[in-house]
Order: sequence, then C-alpha cells, then structure tokens
Amino acid sequence: MTAGKNPRNFKKKGQKKKVLHPFIKKEWYNVHVPSIFDNRVPTLTPCNKSAGQNPRNFKKKGQKKKENAADSLRGRVFEISLGDMNREAHENAWRKIKVQVEEVKGYDCYTNFHGMDITRDKLCTLVKKWHTLIEAFVQCKTVDGYLIRMFCIAFTRRQNKQVKATCYAKGSQRKLIRQKMMEIMVNEASKSTLKDLFKKFISESLGKEITKECSKIFPLQNVLIKKVKLHKKPKFDKDITKECSKIFPLQNVLIKKVKLLKKPKFDLTKLMELYTDKPEVAKPAATEDA
Repeated sequence: MTAGKNPRNFKKKGQKKKVLHPFIKKEWYNVHVPSIFDNRVPTLTPCNKSAGQNPRNFKKKGQKKKENAADSLRGRVFEISLGDMNREAHENAWRKIKVQVEEVKGYDCYTNFHGMDITRDKLCTLVKKWHTLIEAFVQCKTVDGYLIRMFCIAFTRRQNKQVKATCYAKGSQRKLIRQKMMEIMVNEASKSTLKDLFKKFISESLGKEITKECSKIFPLQNVLIKKVKLHKKPKFDKDITKECSKIFPLQNVLIKKVKLLKKPKFDLTKLMELYTDKPEVAKPAATEDA
C-alpha cells in the first residue's frame, strides 16, 4: 500500500447503545379533580422518574442536578370532557373542563380549576342562517381572589306564528342585550367563589338567567357560557386545594416563623414601658363614718 494512503476501514470501538423505549423511564400518576365532579380520578398522566443528585450535595462541577418528578407535574394543565367527569353527562360531552395541577402527594396529583371551553362541532351546530349571533365578554374577580374572563354567546329566536323567514335583531337591541349579559355575569362572579361559579357553568343556570332577562328585549335561544379563562390567581394556599380536592385531614399545624418586617420610629418612653411594671395605685381605706 502506498505510504500515507488511508485504508478507509475504520473499526468502531465499543458496542452500540441499546435503544430503550421512552416509557420505560416514566411513572404513572393519578389525576384528582375537585369534589363537584362524580368521577374523582378521570385520567392518569405519565412523568419521568426522579433522577440525579440532590442539589445540596453538589461538590463537583460535572454532577447533574436532581430532576424531581413533582416539579415537572406542577402547573400541568389537563383538558377533560365533562362526559368523562360526571355520570350520565354524555349529552354534555361537548363541554371541556380545564384543570391544573397544584400539589403532588406520592403518586396523586391534586388539581384546581383552570378554565372551560366547548368543542368546535357544538359551536358549528348552533350557528344558523337568518339568525343574529350576539357575543359578550367580561373580566371580573371572584370572592376568593381569582381574576377570570367569561365569554357568552346567544342567538335570536323566531317568535310563535311568525311568517317572516328572518329574525334579525337591530343594532340598538344587540347593544342592550350585551349590556344585560355583562351585568349578569359580573354580578354572579363577584358574589361567588371559583368552585360555586363552575357549578353554575356546568348546570347551565347562568345561561338560563341571561335568556330570561334578555328575552324581554328580543327572544333568544341557545344562550351559554362559551369560554372561561383564568387570568390571575391568588397566592397558592394549601387550604384551597384541600377544600377543592379533600386531600386528607391535617395535624400539627403551627406557625413556623415570625419575621419583623418594619419597625415604627424609635421612642425611648415606649421601650422603657416594656421593662417597668406599672405600680398599682393604692385605694384610700374606707373609714367607719363613711
């Protein structure tokens, strides 16, 4: 062989790595939904197993940080059909409920409400020609501090014994209906907690109330809350999750730490009051004549 010629018969050192199925590294967790639903564990979710070392034991630069399974599960959002969450609710399977993981205990994920929506095919069945579609949305705060945005949809209805083919509403009528919709939604949300509000959405009581009030302006049909978005929530409190999911009874609850964040302006007289006991004022002795 000529000197310097490359033989091109490279031999690879070592054996090939076995390609493992990705689900071998995963564990399955139960997803618990709030107590207003019949089926408390409607689904399961996979998650990678906890791996690596505890970040407190870091000494060498090359060591991997611990990947905790609970951290990757917190904040995960599930979109579940109402037909899967409630018994005998197959007629309302077009409604989708969103729940978000708030706490992980063992192999159980405890969720809270995150939003609501309807399927596209249901929306398509509602839209018809020769009818007016009226939409309104409003943003308001619940009693327990959640900032939500609600979207309502309604359609005009033909009156009894109507000969005319169309049933269009005037612009002024549409404006009044929108105002009434927004007013009812704000009133209901501002005096209810998030849990009570979702009960009303599922039972369609809010849509029936809007139909009753707005039909005085123009006859309506198929009035429903189309979508609910959760924009802002208060600082996470375990008592909220406990109320929604009924995890288990607590014990040994105590105040762990107290911090003094701000002091008033220094006053020596008030400081000295802490160290001195106030002398009791001697009462005058009662005389016999008195």
